[in-house]
Amino acid sequence: MRLSSTPTLILLLPMLLSVAACRGDPMDAPFTDAAASGLAEAAVQGNAHAIASQVRDGADPDAQGKDGINLLQYAIMVANKAGFEALLDSGAKPDAPGFNGTTALHTAAIADDPDYLRMLLAHGADPDAANHRSGETALAVAVSPRTDAQFRMLLDAGANANAADAQGYTPLHRAAMINAGEHVLQLLDAGADPQAKSVQDATFQAYFFTTPEASLSAQARANREKVVAWLRAHEVPLEAGVGE
Repeated sequence: MRLSSTPTLILLLPMLLSVAACRGDPMDAPFTDAAASGLAEAAVQGNAHAIASQVRDGADPDAQGKDGINLLQYAIMVANKAGFEALLDSGAKPDAPGFNGTTALHTAAIADDPDYLRMLLAHGADPDAANHRSGETALAVAVSPRTDAQFRMLLDAGANANAADAQGYTPLHRAAMINAGEHVLQLLDAGADPQAKSVQDATFQAYFFTTPEASLSAQARANREKVVAWLRAHEVPLEAGVGE
């Protein structure tokens, strides 16, 4: 996977690494504010009573720490579902700004466990919550085959397949950039505009067909053929060199 093609994923990786390094040790949590630190410790312990009590006493469940990480994101990183759900039950906003402009939805979209995204959506999270800096949505982040469960979950929740970020990239562009052929097809079937252009005036075809066919796996070649067939069936012009 070409990480350079997924800016939000790149932004989240330092958080994943730094929090994983201090997992289980709340004293190293990335929150300096005393109230936020108390909530972070309670989240690590999965102590729903402590979280509810501290929020009632004025602690902010949307408090941010180092590089903007919020408490919901921290609960995902320390892998404590009880703490995560308790924060939601105590009023933490799924679309509140977090690490480098991302939201908890973005973090859940790339987490190893899709239950975090499931809980967010069950608590009324907007499937189109955008990165507060780049505008990228969680669906665009979840296009990797590794996060197929989250990708399908977001589509089922009505995520906009045509939501574009500040660079004009849609989830279709993002899936094409990492050669995620099955997700390209699912996005097209879900109504993604195959002719949507980025600010560089490029459609998804400019990215999806760049890898030489000889370098593709058998499955990737089969997916490419299906995409070409889809485009032809829907009378979408093939760009230079495509399908030849």
